[in-house]
Amino acid sequence: MYRLIGLQLLLIAVLGGVVAWITLPQLAYAPRGIDWHWHWSYFQPFANGIQVTRTQDTKQLVLRRVYLNDALVVYLSTTIDNKFEIDVVKEGACEANTQQWVTAAVNNQSLSHIPMVCEKSGQSSIFRYVTPRPQTLEFGIDETFITEAFVDWPIKDIKVDQFQQQHPEFFKKQGAQVPHQWLRD
Repeated sequence: MYRLIGLQLLLIAVLGGVVAWITLPQLAYAPRGIDWHWHWSYFQPFANGIQVTRTQDTKQLVLRRVYLNDALVVYLSTTIDNKFEIDVVKEGACEANTQQWVTAAVNNQSLSHIPMVCEKSGQSSIFRYVTPRPQTLEFGIDETFITEAFVDWPIKDIKVDQFQQQHPEFFKKQGAQVPHQWLRD
């Protein structure tokens, strides 16, 4: 009986170690000066779950999915006019302000060749797309091809958070507390 319990505890410890070994590097990957956390409702221990954070300057809610083996990160945030910004970032040295051609399609459009621009830092390249309703993303660079279905992302969380920040007086009248003030004017 005690051996069985000990074996079960050992199995749980090993499984926990494997999950930590897989997931912790994703949280630490390309943090860009921000502390990332798992969005526990969308945590996938053996896959690429969704991470969440707030920007330090504007307290904006941002989501991301890390493709560690491909050095790619997909970010989703809102713009000041309540649209969604999809950013795909390829980590790796590049020449600042140069372009690399990639294959992409957003919201079920046809695949097309578009430029991905090397950021000023020369440490990564970015593809940016703004849309009122993110649905899908297909993205190919070099030998890597990823697909995202944003219906599987907590988009509602971002919209609700931004609405609360923009209209704190309404929520204060309702007795609710708005922990983050709108700082994007």
